[in-house]
Amino acid sequence: MIKIVDRIILVGTSHISESSVDEIKDVIEKYNPDVVGIELDTRRFKSLMSTTKEEKQVSNYKKIKELGTFGFLFAQLAGFVQKKVGGQVNVDPGVDMKGAYEAARDKKIPTALIDIDIKVTLKKLSNISFFKKIGLVSSIFFKSFKKEYRNLLDFDLKKVPEDEVVVKMIGILKKETPDLYNILIEDRNKYMVKRLFDLRAKHDGYIVAVVGAGHVEGMTKLIKKTLQKKGKSNISFSFKISE
Repeated sequence: MIKIVDRIILVGTSHISESSVDEIKDVIEKYNPDVVGIELDTRRFKSLMSTTKEEKQVSNYKKIKELGTFGFLFAQLAGFVQKKVGGQVNVDPGVDMKGAYEAARDKKIPTALIDIDIKVTLKKLSNISFFKKIGLVSSIFFKSFKKEYRNLLDFDLKKVPEDEVVVKMIGILKKETPDLYNILIEDRNKYMVKRLFDLRAKHDGYIVAVVGAGHVEGMTKLIKKTLQKKGKSNISFSFKISE
């Protein structure tokens, strides 16, 4: 999934897809960007690139104190699910982001970490009111049994879901659990777009941003809106690189 708006190229990926790595390399090779933005913060980048996994030495008590109980549990659950699904396709979670960094490094292109600190996101989750947390958990649990939602998740895990599937999934998240959507998607979209415009102000060439597929549509809209306010071109198009 690729969107181009002005000089910003968004590459939507799956965190457990080797095909995403190939697509990232193709885009970097074709456009030779001035900088590659990666959907990571410093903490997650160090964790992803570390061979010793130092973060595992931090006690759960300290993590709960930093992130809040709900944020800690959410992080644990998300990590478990990613590892479980990644194990099904024999791919380590985060292969797309690591591949983006390594592809840029091989071409001697600078990289930038564009996502908000994971501690901020998880802390926001913990700060949701008790009753909203109950509503979130129950909504996710009961919706998982509905046939239409199960069918939507029936796609090849080794590939990035089609645009239409991603849009529907994000739409469901926004409708059914708006608090979760705002924290996990919308807030981060705004933060990452701001980071991209900061980079755009410093570079004349293309800027490639490697982000999860679920962020692409929202970020594209925000970029267009920002350009319109600035009186710049808002011409954009979508395509897939031929295999």
